[in-house]
Amino acid sequence: MAVGALLARFPGLRPAVPAGEVEWGTATIRRCPLRLPVRW
Repeated sequence: MAVGALLARFPGLRPAVPAGEVEWGTATIRRCPLRLPVRW
């Protein structure tokens, strides 16, 4: 939900790393990226 809002507000955002290099946190009930580097 938050990522969708960011992309709507800043349509030029792009991932700065390939999807396979995104490290995911799974310690909680939610699965979320630990870092999500972006570029304009």
